[in-house]
Amino acid sequence: MIDKNATSLTEVLSQIKDGATIMIGGFGTAGQPAELIDGLIELGVKDLAVISMAKLRARISN
Repeated sequence: MIDKNATSLTEVLSQIKDGATIMIGGFGTAGQPAELIDGLIELGVKDLAVISMAKLRARISN
């Protein structure tokens, strides 16, 4: 069986490449995946297609 354990959020997020499609869960601001969003911004991932049932407030810096 493949070991799917990761030791850090950065390790996991580094697998998401420019142009990827990601689907996130959550409901309202309480369910907003803040660490995911912040991590992707920090890594500079671009051109994502985000599928979500929740309304997200984008926090994008130039």
